[in-house]
Amino acid sequence: MTPRSDVPNEPQISNNANLPPLNVFERNAERRAPKKANEMKRLREQRRGVTLMELLVVATIILIVTAVSVPTIKPMMESQLTKQAGSTVSTYLNRARARAMTTGRPCGVTFEYFPGSFVPGGLDENGDPIPDASASLVLHQVETPPYYSGLDQGATFNVFAEGDLIDATGRRIRLWDTNPDIYWSSMVPEPIRGPDDYGCALDVGAKIQFNGVGPFYPIVHYQRLDASGAVESSYAVEKLPGIDLPVLQNATYKVVRQPRATMTAPVGLPQGAVVDMEHSGTDDQIHWFGGEINVTTMFSPDGSVSYVDYGGVRFIPSTPIYFLIGRWDRIAALGGAEDGLWNSEDPTNAWVSINPTSGLVTTAEVNPPFDYLVGDDEEPYGLVYESREFARMSKRNIGGR
Repeated sequence: MTPRSDVPNEPQISNNANLPPLNVFERNAERRAPKKANEMKRLREQRRGVTLMELLVVATIILIVTAVSVPTIKPMMESQLTKQAGSTVSTYLNRARARAMTTGRPCGVTFEYFPGSFVPGGLDENGDPIPDASASLVLHQVETPPYYSGLDQGATFNVFAEGDLIDATGRRIRLWDTNPDIYWSSMVPEPIRGPDDYGCALDVGAKIQFNGVGPFYPIVHYQRLDASGAVESSYAVEKLPGIDLPVLQNATYKVVRQPRATMTAPVGLPQGAVVDMEHSGTDDQIHWFGGEINVTTMFSPDGSVSYVDYGGVRFIPSTPIYFLIGRWDRIAALGGAEDGLWNSEDPTNAWVSINPTSGLVTTAEVNPPFDYLVGDDEEPYGLVYESREFARMSKRNIGGR
């Protein structure tokens, strides 16, 4: 057999003596040729689609698996929701605490009241007090501005007495006056005085010290009726118990102003999660945070809690501060969830607690006491304190928070 000259040294293959020999490439090309028409037709006839019965069986299996898995997945999803919300709140609080320690000025977080979530308290059927209820969805970072001492070096302040006036709440006060050449920025609430009033850089609740010594006196808004029966509005300095406030002329002053919002963007909780203010508060059985007001927690430059502002009333906490992270459908404004549990009874929720001495922020699961589980609600708000026990003893953040 003579090799083909066009493909030198290529092995030759031949199945028929009457046919010319084929090389390997030609043989492979023959094997890859299309199948015959009748063979292709036979293969098409063997293929068939999915029947309606098969589709119904598959759909039924999917529905059964979904129905079985939902009761298991739903608590996990709800727990993840409150876990994410708790992480958001604790991170925002820690950021404010770090800012206070860095800048040397008090910094904190305001829990903004959400309109429409307020439910007034009262007494239950057993005569036990029920605190006001409300919820918060948005948090703001606030900071105390630098001391204010006027707009120029010669700024002065006058305090004069009119027989130690007493306002409607029984506070002993003394009215003030300022150098008319000194411009101040606006006051809240706006004064109802004459056109010569320039306004002030101070707001009600700020505290003022005179001549660089002595205590800081609260600034209050005072209204009274003059001889004609018209309302006369002015601003005054509240006298502190046991401390005499002398009449002052041309005194220098230093003012600790009310907190202002920082440039840090406010943060909102994930959809469906809330800070349940009804059961948030302190363990001193005095301060519960529900109501149509904002709650602000301020940190000192040393990292501790400076004070808590609850609707304009400040107090220094002696016990941990608790914020209950729960679900929207369990707040009082909606009547509670279908299963009858409140946020303080749901183990998937969390407490965010702040140690007032160290400022340490921790989170822990809501740990409802056994009385909740068996339906004993004779002292429901006493059980809230028991529910906080786990958070009070927790020294770590759970769930990666």
